[in-house]
Amino acid sequence: MEEKNDSMNFAGRLARYFINSQLTILLMVFVTFFGLLALVITPREENPQITVPAANVFVQYPGASAKEVEEHISKPMEALIWELPGVEYVYSVSMDSLSIVSVRFYVGEHKENSLVRLYDKIMSNLDRKPEMASQPIVKPVDVDDVPLVAVTLSSKTENDGELRKTAEDVLDYLRRIPGTANPNIIGGRKRQVNVVFDPEKVSQYNLNAQQIAAAISISNSNLPVGDFPKDDILQFVETGDFLRTAEDVGNVVVANYGGSLVLLKDIAQVEDGFEDTNAKTRIGFGPAAKEQDKSERSAVTVAIAKKRGLNAVVIADKIIDRVEELKKSGVIPQGVEAHITRNDGEKANHAVNELVFHLVISILVVVALLYFALGWRESMIVAIAIPLTLFVTLGVGMVYGQTINRITLFALILSLGLLVDDAIVVVENIYRHYKMGAQDRMKSAIEAVNEIGSPTVLATLTVIVAFIPMAFVTGMMGPYMAPIPFNVPVAMLVSLAVAFIVTPWASYRLIKVHDDHSAQPLAGQKLYKKYREIMLPLLTDYRKRMKFLTIVLVAFFVAIAMPMVQLVKFRMLPKANKNTFLVTIDMPNGTVHEKSDELARAVGAYLAKVPEVTDYETFVGVGSVIDFNGLLRGSSFRNQEHFADIRVNLSDKADRPRSSEEIVLAIRPRLHEMGKPFNANIKVLEDPPGPPVRSTLVAEIYGPDYDKARELATDVKNAFAGTSEVTDIDDTVKEKTHKYYLKVDKEKATYLGVSTEDIVRELRVGVNGAVVSTLHVTDAKTPVGIFMRYPEGSRSSPDDLDKMYIKSPQGVIAPLSELVSIIPGEIERPLYHKNLEPVVYVFGEMGDRGSVYAVLDMIIHFWKNPLPEGYTIVWDGEWKLTWDVMRDLGMAMVVAVVLIYLILVGRFRSFMIPLVIMGSIPLAMIGIMPGFALVGVYLSATSMIGIIALSGIVVRNSIVLLEFILDKKNEGATVEDAIIEAGAIRFRPIALTAAAAILGSAVIAADPVWSGLSWALIFGMTASTALTLIVIPVLFFMVDGKNWGRKDV
Repeated sequence: MEEKNDSMNFAGRLARYFINSQLTILLMVFVTFFGLLALVITPREENPQITVPAANVFVQYPGASAKEVEEHISKPMEALIWELPGVEYVYSVSMDSLSIVSVRFYVGEHKENSLVRLYDKIMSNLDRKPEMASQPIVKPVDVDDVPLVAVTLSSKTENDGELRKTAEDVLDYLRRIPGTANPNIIGGRKRQVNVVFDPEKVSQYNLNAQQIAAAISISNSNLPVGDFPKDDILQFVETGDFLRTAEDVGNVVVANYGGSLVLLKDIAQVEDGFEDTNAKTRIGFGPAAKEQDKSERSAVTVAIAKKRGLNAVVIADKIIDRVEELKKSGVIPQGVEAHITRNDGEKANHAVNELVFHLVISILVVVALLYFALGWRESMIVAIAIPLTLFVTLGVGMVYGQTINRITLFALILSLGLLVDDAIVVVENIYRHYKMGAQDRMKSAIEAVNEIGSPTVLATLTVIVAFIPMAFVTGMMGPYMAPIPFNVPVAMLVSLAVAFIVTPWASYRLIKVHDDHSAQPLAGQKLYKKYREIMLPLLTDYRKRMKFLTIVLVAFFVAIAMPMVQLVKFRMLPKANKNTFLVTIDMPNGTVHEKSDELARAVGAYLAKVPEVTDYETFVGVGSVIDFNGLLRGSSFRNQEHFADIRVNLSDKADRPRSSEEIVLAIRPRLHEMGKPFNANIKVLEDPPGPPVRSTLVAEIYGPDYDKARELATDVKNAFAGTSEVTDIDDTVKEKTHKYYLKVDKEKATYLGVSTEDIVRELRVGVNGAVVSTLHVTDAKTPVGIFMRYPEGSRSSPDDLDKMYIKSPQGVIAPLSELVSIIPGEIERPLYHKNLEPVVYVFGEMGDRGSVYAVLDMIIHFWKNPLPEGYTIVWDGEWKLTWDVMRDLGMAMVVAVVLIYLILVGRFRSFMIPLVIMGSIPLAMIGIMPGFALVGVYLSATSMIGIIALSGIVVRNSIVLLEFILDKKNEGATVEDAIIEAGAIRFRPIALTAAAAILGSAVIAADPVWSGLSWALIFGMTASTALTLIVIPVLFFMVDGKNWGRKDV
């Protein structure tokens, strides 16, 4: 074997070097250790990390109307931000006294650099803001801020203020866990010293709110005044004192009246209590809960995220373990229950473990297939190659900073059916050579590898180039699918190396061919006879050949026509069967929180009867625990009294007969009916299986007149309502809200000696109340404010202004009702912009139907009933995501086909033979589309990935087949004999690789999201494999047969 063989190709030389080398064993040991290390230390999460730099910019402009805010704040801010490189979208909403400008950079832009550029741009243009406008506040929107774990504290005995105290203690311990980030408490009332005036006594002592606030502030100070030297040591001196208890606050001197000191407690009720909030948070339980008492109760939620790049499973486990410790130590006292209402770490671990289980099943199924087809020794050789390939792939992913997530594991399951191809081809060819009666088994194994080396390399390259273009998919779907074009090519390259290095080594030692396995002449084998019986008439009879090809062509056109006639339907991604969904309640603007809470309680009572519900958390006047989907939907802005959210958690999908989608479809009509008496808009939102969108259906209305665009929104909403399965319809044209404008009589104010600002301050304390100072408490986790206001009976309407007083510098006391006049008015409705253009939005969700068909129906509707001239509708949401993804995947497939063609032209030095080889691609469609129609699978993004994968897989079978035909040509065989012999010889490896791909992917056929990919491979491989062995040789015969010397067959 030392003899140099110049005819050896790269594969043969690799096999020759490693087949009897000790280095092979060391490589296998190293790869195993490398892979196991990667499996243990690579972070786990449910979905891939998506970098989308974004931020919200808040600017207050007190007293300005929405139109003023739009012109003076929003428009200039939008224009500045739009100038930044890398910005994809700029949104704004202008409302009374407030502008919110949201910026989103392109996916993949460097997060820190993008935010720094944004901040610099705003700060360098502060001179352009109006004088009365506040400093802009830039708040980044970060995917990493989405809480990983939510712990909900509830009690049947403690009020929400006491629960908040406990939550603060719990949060203080949880934030110490390494790797945690962005801790937050939702719900509960903070501790606060409440000072409630007695209006009559305030008037009796000639006092007003500002005077009292100043007295409290002055009494709550402690300052250093210097130092005294004593015995060569400085003694530092401080003066004053802090207010440390509610009693201290009550003893503050607020006036000297008739020679007597007036204390705060003489004119006000002072108590150490909790803030008066308009937010309500509760937890309730459904039939699937383990709790005996399922009644609703007050709750406070502690939510905490993790730092980027860390293992979600490990961090979540540490948080939950710490919560259990806090229960035992008494930090969470008896009578307070702690429920884990979100655990994305467990969800990620469950998803990963489930797919790892599927991966193991796939491996066992493939090995079992090879056991029955080749024997136990040959199947063990392939069984060695599979984990080695997966170990290296996981290790490479770890080195490149990837995580183990659902998409990574789907990529490995997908690659499993492909990576065994190389090992199968090598093992089967070595086995065939041994059966031919090899004298030198080592030399025979090397020659077998050398024989199929070039076509195997070429076939593997075609699969790799089929996946690489997918890496250039744009938008959020790009990084979401990125593990597929990364892991599959890596796995294929590694599998090729393993097939040429480890497989010959193992085959030489394991494959045993006994005497009773002596080779039978090919012409005498049943498979050869049957294949010859099928092929010979097609090769020798022109009419039969053309009739057969016509049938195949008709079948192809029928197949690709199925999506057009909706026998196969489009959908971006089928709904995933999640264990949670969100109910949102939008009451009319201006609704008090008591009314919102009334509807929320009714909805909660209904949800408590749904059999699959374990628990539900109600949030009234405060946003629920945010998720990735909520970041784009603006859930963080739902902190107003007319909003309510209910997060519903379901039992595990394995323990319930209905999917989350079926549950949502069942409860949605009833919830809509419950909202009608309240004039409320109730939506039921499922977590999307892929990248989130603002809404499933989004119609953006543009035009020259904003008020007219608002009117047209009604027509668009009616079109939504008239479209099948469109539900949860909403828009940004909200009802007008009433307000009172208190106009200061400047002449009277000037005569009295008070300013407009003095009156505004007095009114702010009188109407809304204000925190005027802070209690100094060393053991408090958060500042304890001193809050003062008038009693509710003195501030319930504008008529109560005569109970609020202001004091002039001369000591004259006057009721505020004498200095202001009450003017009823309306708050201007918000004005929306997108990329500097005024826009009105209409939103909708979908029932049991794809959004593509709903949008097509409405496009036809507005084509027949067009909007007025100058007004247009732009469709966004899932429609745009679907369009962009299908466009990008379609382009990826075109690029893949072109690359495959270029590789084949370079290999075969022909323009026509590569076209023949690529004829196997449309053959796959003959199986895919009818198969989809048969089992009811959507043509989705995952289906497209399967079709792209097939373009490389089926071509490799054609390559190996034609390489053998050409080898027979070089040996002098006739074209007919070469075709029939090659087909008979290659039938088993082609059938085995196809069966491996089919069985390997079959385990994910039940997954609602990825079933499209699985069924595409199953039906596509089945049809293409069967037809490739017949159609491709026939096409080759027609193209190249005339170039061959012929003789009678």
